[in-house]
Amino acid sequence: MSSKGTRERGGRDQEKDRVAGKPRRGTFKRLFGYATDLWISLAALQVCIAGSAVFDLARPWIIGFELLDLVVRKHDLTRLPFVMLLLTMSFIGQQLLDFAADVLQEMTNQRLVNRIRCDLYTHTLRLPVRFFDRGHTGDLLSRVTGDVDAVENFIETLMQNIGSQIITLAGTLAAMCAVSVKLTLFLLPTVVALASSVFLFRKPVKRVSRSVRNIVGDLASLATEAIGGVRVVKAFCGEKFEGRRFTEKCTDLLRGRVRLKRLSSVYSSSVEFCAFAGTLIVVWAATPWVVTGKELTIGGLVAFLAYTGKLYSPVKALSKTNLSMQKILAAADRVFEIMDVAPEPFEEVTPVRPRSAVLNDRSFVPSVDPFVFSGEIRFENVSFGYDADNPVLEDFSLHVKPGELVALVGPSGSGKSTIINLLLRFYEPTSGRILIDGVPVDRIPLDSLRRQIGLVPQETFLFSGTSRENIAYATPQATEAEIKEAVRAAYAHDFLGDSSDGYLTEVGERGIQLSGGQRQRLAIARSILRNPRIMVFDEATSHLDAESERMIQEAVERIAQDRTILVVAHRLSTIRRAGKIVVIENGKTVETGCHEELLARGGLYRRVYSLQMTPAGTASSLV
Repeated sequence: MSSKGTRERGGRDQEKDRVAGKPRRGTFKRLFGYATDLWISLAALQVCIAGSAVFDLARPWIIGFELLDLVVRKHDLTRLPFVMLLLTMSFIGQQLLDFAADVLQEMTNQRLVNRIRCDLYTHTLRLPVRFFDRGHTGDLLSRVTGDVDAVENFIETLMQNIGSQIITLAGTLAAMCAVSVKLTLFLLPTVVALASSVFLFRKPVKRVSRSVRNIVGDLASLATEAIGGVRVVKAFCGEKFEGRRFTEKCTDLLRGRVRLKRLSSVYSSSVEFCAFAGTLIVVWAATPWVVTGKELTIGGLVAFLAYTGKLYSPVKALSKTNLSMQKILAAADRVFEIMDVAPEPFEEVTPVRPRSAVLNDRSFVPSVDPFVFSGEIRFENVSFGYDADNPVLEDFSLHVKPGELVALVGPSGSGKSTIINLLLRFYEPTSGRILIDGVPVDRIPLDSLRRQIGLVPQETFLFSGTSRENIAYATPQATEAEIKEAVRAAYAHDFLGDSSDGYLTEVGERGIQLSGGQRQRLAIARSILRNPRIMVFDEATSHLDAESERMIQEAVERIAQDRTILVVAHRLSTIRRAGKIVVIENGKTVETGCHEELLARGGLYRRVYSLQMTPAGTASSLV
């Protein structure tokens, strides 16, 4: 692929990774798609809702026509027990169906939310590293928790608040027409006015609701950063500053929610006005008919007034449901924004041609079966920048032979860690290519690639739990003997053995209960346990004292047998025994050779090595 084509592809990928923060089309359809997968529960729920609505609509008819017209008006008390039985049956039937509907609704709600939350979380973990570079942890957590929780009301709103009310509305209109078609027509203008208000308020409510959800996400980000970096906050007396930032966001949230409530109140007032106008119309038009006895009986008027209340009740509920639905869709927008970001590619696996054919045919770029690397690494004219205007690597080339120990050194920002990130495919180069055993890494399935590269990063991350759980994180099937062997190889056995809990020692959140050196030795043991063909140490000894560093150097030399080792280091004493040392500056290789060769050349390596070996220069290094 040409450099231009690769850059264009990278630009498109970056565009896909952006979270737009704008309303999205098709959100309702996607939510409904999740719901329809639960169609059996939904069908049963709808039957319960419809049955409950029928029982509810039966009572005004029973009271108006059976009780008032046939019992009271005709003075026929013999029908009273029958009327009482009908009322009791309608009440019990409605209560039983309401109970079943509540249980089915909650079960369906939780299944829907569980699927969305699991899909969102799984998808988030598969997103490229560059997405997390641009994102905020707190906002992501807000989407996985708060926004998904807001979506929980979708089934209730869709089935109970919309489905139930539509059934009630249709049934009420049918009953009202049965009582008096003419009187029903008088009420239609108010119903149309109510329906129009739904469309009038829909967009502003959703827009403000989304703004409120975004502010909640920003608040979560601020709190996560401040609490996670509380030591830095306290060390630099930043409590007031952080408190002020949080207060400003809280004020924005307050204003947004007040504005949303203002819209909701105006909306509700318009609905109540239409409902009151409808009641006045019925009283004004129907009373003369009852008095003359020509078109309506007293029982008919009572039933019609009861149905008028039931007519506006679902209309009002539907109007308020519109507000709820817009809030739900605003939260769902934020959920689907993340789910629409393209995940890391996981290529289909197809048989691979013999390695010799791959090496001799540069145009052949197969997908490969998972295989055991021999460990040869090639960077061929690789260029990369975290943004288009600031390249980190430019036409960088490197050849690492199988079983070779290669050290990468250079000033801060020279691209050392970027080389590791590209090897692991955390990022894709803008031009050039990277090969392992002659196969381009973008044709190797990510799972196969990363399982055979052991990474020991500079900033060690440990999960809450025990030391054993962290060591066996990527190899949970490992035996106790294998774990102990890895721990001894990383020289972590002594401090674990001194602990009263041994390998079950709790490390705390992010390993806070261990020292920096202890955390890194556990990370080394974790990597060794995987038995990878390629091992990468990215400033892995930066937090170790001299004695621990010496132990790790010996461990690296011992595990280097039959493995390819890449070491990024700023302590030049760490990599003196490396078979090849590559000095990088401004994204390019400026020197290559062993320790003695580089010293003899008198270049950048010698100058910095001399500074590090003098007391005054111990702080200077190729960081």
